Amino acid sequence: MNWKTDLKLSDLEPGTEIEIICKRCGLGRYETQAKLITEPGFNNLYLDQVEYSLCCSNRFCRGGVRISLLHEDKNEGFVGGMA
Repeated sequence: MNWKTDLKLSDLEPGTEIEIICKRCGLGRYETQAKLITEPGFNNLYLDQVEYSLCCSNRFCRGGVRISLLHEDKNEGFVGGMA
């Protein structure tokens, strides 16, 4: 099991951004949970099922996609150095 089989699309916050990358041509796009959940039948799908149901937005490619969640990190990274 992994995070895609454990999480449902409805479990995510409406503002959660999802990166969608085509496995064939590499075209990427970003969608929010609120936009994807309006698709018919997506309300009760797990994220692996959502990934399987989506395809590339390029009309000539239409390949399978890989999805990943984007996390907005509120903390800035440590910038090392000696003063």
